[in-house]
Amino acid sequence: MSGLRRFLRSAAYRSGVLSIARSRNRHALTVIMLHRVLDPADPDFAHADPTFTLSVPIFEQLLGFIQRHYAVIGLRDVMRACDGTGTLPDHALLITFDDGWADNLRHAAPLLRDRGLPAVVFAVPDAILSPGDSWWQEDMFAAVRAGVLHPATDDGDTLPSLNLLARVAQLDAPKRAEFLATLPGRPCHARMMLTPDELPQLAAYGIDVGLHGYTHVPLTLLPDVATELTRASQAVAALSAGTATTTALGCPHGLYNDTVIAGAHAAGVKLIFTSDPHLNRTQAGGLTPARPIGRINVVGRQIEAAPHRLDPSAAARWLWARDCR
Repeated sequence: MSGLRRFLRSAAYRSGVLSIARSRNRHALTVIMLHRVLDPADPDFAHADPTFTLSVPIFEQLLGFIQRHYAVIGLRDVMRACDGTGTLPDHALLITFDDGWADNLRHAAPLLRDRGLPAVVFAVPDAILSPGDSWWQEDMFAAVRAGVLHPATDDGDTLPSLNLLARVAQLDAPKRAEFLATLPGRPCHARMMLTPDELPQLAAYGIDVGLHGYTHVPLTLLPDVATELTRASQAVAALSAGTATTTALGCPHGLYNDTVIAGAHAAGVKLIFTSDPHLNRTQAGGLTPARPIGRINVVGRQIEAAPHRLDPSAAARWLWARDCR
């Protein structure tokens, strides 16, 4: 972005012009989607996917921005707004994390607790139960990002990486290990994902745990959604020592369709979160029951003024200039 455009956006934010969009959508629920939060000094920071990683300074500044402009609510507040037993305030916002990264507990959770902010982690049991420090799915996607792994495409195949993921996930352990051994080695200085002992600790920080599938394969690519989610529900309930909300689902990779929705409901899921980047309209503080809820992925480079320094006007534009449905 040019310096002039950045100046004009900053001026619009300081003058309150940008707030017009925020005011217009005061009767809406904003849900932000996060993944990793890493210290820039962490040797693994440089190798993390920048689309899904925030530095600790940016995350902390983002929380300050959120507290200035939103009423932060918890997962159960959203559930009550859906079932008619409660209502949401104006400018409601829910903080969500996907997958179950170890840095969510190490870095994000203490900052959330210090500010008294609730959140939810949509956890992947297969990743949490993995014995290795590195999550094989991230190793695979890192190879794709680096251009050393080129998923084969067929005519009409718009999701080659995810289709490859689905195929590798179905391999037995020896064959999967054989495939992963073909990928180039990459640094991993600390365990990527939460351990089974760490997942229950999130509750002490006011962080709820929900479902994110069992395998993290897109539900649209699975033959039996209900079985996948029932397995996930049972595993997350056990791993969280019974503290999880197993009726809330964050769709893996944000993908869903009518078959996924029907399978989720058959597995007992009542609240479905997608990656559709829109705001969710409320009526008298309530939400339409059973309607999928959109989430906005927060990308660090889109909200930075400089490395590890938040640009409030960019954060405002990123979150406020959205359709409300």
